Amino acid sequence: MSTDRELPRILRSWLHEDRHEVAEPIVDTVLAKISSTPQRRTRRTAGRDSLVNTYLKYALAAAAVVVIAVVVINLLPGSPAPGGEPSPSPQPTPSATASAEPSAPTDGSLAVGSSHVLWARLGAYGIDINVTIPGAGWFGAPGEGVLKKNNNADAPDGAGLIVFARTNDILVGLGDVYVYGDPCHWATTKPSTPVETVDEAIAALSAQPSRDATSPVDVTYDGYAGKYITLHVPDDAVFSDCDEGEFRTLVEGQDTPRSHEDPGQFDLFTVLDVNGELVIFDVAYYEGAEGTPGSVLDEMAAIMTSATLEYVD
Repeated sequence: MSTDRELPRILRSWLHEDRHEVAEPIVDTVLAKISSTPQRRTRRTAGRDSLVNTYLKYALAAAAVVVIAVVVINLLPGSPAPGGEPSPSPQPTPSATASAEPSAPTDGSLAVGSSHVLWARLGAYGIDINVTIPGAGWFGAPGEGVLKKNNNADAPDGAGLIVFARTNDILVGLGDVYVYGDPCHWATTKPSTPVETVDEAIAALSAQPSRDATSPVDVTYDGYAGKYITLHVPDDAVFSDCDEGEFRTLVEGQDTPRSHEDPGQFDLFTVLDVNGELVIFDVAYYEGAEGTPGSVLDEMAAIMTSATLEYVD
């Protein structure tokens, strides 16, 4: 599920070969520096490293494009030469009027390039979250906090993104998040108080038995700081042995649980502090040769990095 070949494609699609040949050595230098950093991975964590590294590569690609843009602008016709006057450049051709929002496909999926309301506050206070849809085949109802690739999050190759948000809405406790002590025996291990901070949430998630939790990593999205970890649903988990046949990580409020689809599922939980309120993203996927395709992991990373969070108080 490597994305090593995606970064050159992203950068070179930005540069038009017919006008920017002079920038090719710059691109090659940037790519060489990015790809020269060795990546160590174990067999057990290769799949999760791929997803986490995808987030990093999107950030590196964005930074590289900014650097290249500055250099290329200075090389384009009309840019001032050192110590000289700008050379004459042709007058710009009138551009076409900006196109409208892409229309939704007939199969009910979300239009590629469209802005999607992932989460919407229920009252006068709370958090709104918007994301951009990067590829075809994503399904989700506006404001409900769920996206699924090809409307499928099941094993072996499904993928989904879920968001939970604690809000300060006048309906007290509506968005409180409780992390179960045991995801299989959740009915008797729900704590009496919700998680209040990023550290509390990460600690509770990390403490769940049998989840093979990774070490927390600091992260920032849209200016809001938080942490992420990856949890694993055991390959040998028997859901029918669990309370009500469900394997659960957490519950929002009283009746919105995160019940997992299948054994073997991985969940990258990102917990953010948005002006004192918690937002929890869950990127769900599967590893292995028959698991979630690398291209879908790329799209999920793009969705996460496109997220904008608006806090209304």
